[in-house]
This record gives sequence, C-alpha cells and structure tokens, in this order.
Amino acid sequence: MNNVQNILVIGNGFDLYHGRKTAYMDFVRCVEEAFAKKKEQRGWFETRLTELCNVNGFFRHFHFTMSEDPTWSYFDTEIQRIVDALIHFQDVVLEKQKDPEYDLISYNIIFGEFTYSDLQIYKHFARIFEQIYDDPSGGLFKIRQQYITPEKQLHKKAVVDEVRRELDSFTEALDLYLTNCAMPAHDGVRMDHSAACGADAEVSTACGVNEAVLLSEIGIFSPQIEAIHPDYIINFNYTDTIRFYGVPEDHIFYAKGKAGSSPVNLVLGSPDESEDHAEWIYLKNYFRKLMNFVGMPDLKRICPVDQDGIEIPVTLYFFGYSFPEEDDELIKLLFTGKKKAVIYYKDREDYAYKMLQLIRLFGKPVFLKKLYDGTVSFEKSCE
Repeated sequence: MNNVQNILVIGNGFDLYHGRKTAYMDFVRCVEEAFAKKKEQRGWFETRLTELCNVNGFFRHFHFTMSEDPTWSYFDTEIQRIVDALIHFQDVVLEKQKDPEYDLISYNIIFGEFTYSDLQIYKHFARIFEQIYDDPSGGLFKIRQQYITPEKQLHKKAVVDEVRRELDSFTEALDLYLTNCAMPAHDGVRMDHSAACGADAEVSTACGVNEAVLLSEIGIFSPQIEAIHPDYIINFNYTDTIRFYGVPEDHIFYAKGKAGSSPVNLVLGSPDESEDHAEWIYLKNYFRKLMNFVGMPDLKRICPVDQDGIEIPVTLYFFGYSFPEEDDELIKLLFTGKKKAVIYYKDREDYAYKMLQLIRLFGKPVFLKKLYDGTVSFEKSCE
C-alpha cells in the first residue's frame, strides 16, 4: 500500500467543467422543449419525459421557479420548501378539524393562513389542489374531492401517496434525462438503452448534445485531476464522467445513486432536518438513500491502515463540490484521522462560497486553524 492515499470528492461542478449538461436547468429545459412539440412529433424519449412530468408538482415548481443558480444544493432547498408547504397545509387542516363545525369540502385555501410561496406551491400540485381563481395574493384553492374521506376529513394517506408518486415520477424523468443526455460514452459505447431503440439521433437532438463525440476527442480534461491518481472517489454526481480518467468502477462510491441503474436509485428529497411527521419521511434524503440501496462509503478506504494497523495519511481533493448542508455528516467523516485537503475553486465567488460553507461546517476557530497549519489549502482550478 502507498505511503499516502488520495481520495477525490467531486460534485456537479466537475461535470459542468467537462461540458456535461447536468445542471437541473438543463433537465427542466429539455422537458419544456418536449412539451412544446405536438404529441405526434415526439419520439420515444420525449414522449416518456412528458408522461412522467405531466401535471407533476415537482416539475411544475422547477419549471415556473427557474433559477439561474446552477447548484444542486438550490435544488434540494426547493424540494424542502415544497415538503414544508405541504406539511403546513396538512397541519392547518388537522387543527381546523378539531372544530365540529368545520367543513373541509367548502374550505378555501387563501392568503393569510398561508404565505404567497405556499400558495404558489399548491398551484403547482394541481392533482391535489383545485385552483378556483388566481390573483396577486397567490390565488384561491380547494382540496380536491378524492383527498377528502367520507367523514369529510383530510385523507392524509392519499395526499402523501400522491406526493410520493409524483416524486418517483420526477426522479425517473431525471434519471432518463441524465442517462440519455449527460452520461458519457465509454470506449465508443453509449451507457444507455437508446441505441437498442434506434433513438440516438432523437436523443441527441432533444438534449442538445451529440454523444457520439467522446470527451477524449474534444480534449476536456483537467491536468489537476490527472495528476491526483485517486485511490478512491466519493462521487456526489449521478453520472460517471470520472471514468474517463481511467478510474475503475469499484473505486467509485456514488453517494446519491447512479443514473442508468435498474431499478432507478437516484436520491432526491429534502435535507435531513426533523423526523417529525413520520408519514412524510419517504421524501427525506437519508431515507431514500437507505431505501434505494445506495449504501455507505468504504470505511477502510476512507481511513486506511497499513499491515501493522498504523493509520496511513490521506489527502482529500475536492473538485466542483460546494459542501451543501445535507452532506455534512459524510464530509466530517472524510476529515477524520490524518487528513489534508486541497479544495479547487473556479473563481473568487466560488472561493468565498466554499470558505463560508467550511466555516459553517467546522466552526470558525477550527477551520482557521486548518488553514494556518496547512491541513486545508485552496487551489484555483485550471481553465
């Protein structure tokens, strides 16, 4: 075993650096373009995307609230907002039901009890909420009849089941997009099933990419990554772009699932804050990791020891990774033991953001000590 082990941690910035269309905005725009076509003009790929995203509350939310923030941490935050708004609706109704005079069938969801942001989310989940009219305050909505029990109570299970179904459909659509539009080919062979469907040209057109062009042909490689020779990869992406650097598949831990897996195992959900409202736990990141069998990173690779049981020093390299809060526990685990870290940044703004996130993670005194003693260093990524 080597005297020093190298662990590479990559986020979506790694894929973007290599020209992959993996920003959530790329996915949303691809689906928008599919919906813009007449049904008879859609091929199998676009047809399936529109089927999965049709009247889907999660897709509608990201379609109507498109942000120029390309990070997936924003994506997770928005899912948290969606879940919080739906739970808030449930809690308000359950409290009102304590009044024997309360009539859920005639109950109108209006501005006052709910924020404008809440009402916009209810508008997006049109299978659950019927919009009576729209106005600047957010609109007027009613709960649809199928979510009201014969006793005129809120059918909590039906609401939760519908949100779960829509999240599953949204996840499947994202997996379909990434597999066909963002997963690179290896050795000239596509990683998805589109070739078997005779759909290569269609997918390339729909996604705005030409997967026949390999990364090796267009020469998008990072000399910094090539020089690392990582022994282990913690991959927070859904894609396997890192394999172009000759990394064996069994050296990669896909922290949030891998596009193209069967069954679909992508982890989408809200950050792990509270375990209240157990019926909504399905939408939590950590639960979906467990349920989707994403697994845990190899502890022996994270904290390696030699044949005498002596800890081997490890250097951590972070490339295109933004240190979002939902990954805190794993990042803290990575820093245990004799670890040094090199953090690559894109520009001054990226440098400042990463600095602030690490201060939040470790606390200012601890993090500044890591900077002073050289345990943590920053390096600008090559253009």
